[in-house]
Amino acid sequence: MNFRTAVAVIAPSPIRVVAASDFGTTVSEKQFGNYIVTFPAHVTVLGCVATQNNSVGTVTAVPGSNSGLKPNEVSVSTLSLSNEVVGGLDFTLVAFYPAS
Repeated sequence: MNFRTAVAVIAPSPIRVVAASDFGTTVSEKQFGNYIVTFPAHVTVLGCVATQNNSVGTVTAVPGSNSGLKPNEVSVSTLSLSNEVVGGLDFTLVAFYPAS
């Protein structure tokens, strides 16, 4: 199976997509420090990785099909080093999906 990638760079205050590989990529804040990144419908995410861009802490990213969301959505949480949810942090998300 061949894969493609979709990338989104997210910035805080207000939360927004500042760069994306696919037009129509959006982000919304579910609650403080918890976000949903939505890629276009053709991006059916099988796996993903995320990193904080200039902050100290951790970030988790879970494909929508594993978190009760749509297949083109990813749940992202930003955390401090003490594992507490922290908002207002920028991150980059890379999603992997099947090549058609």
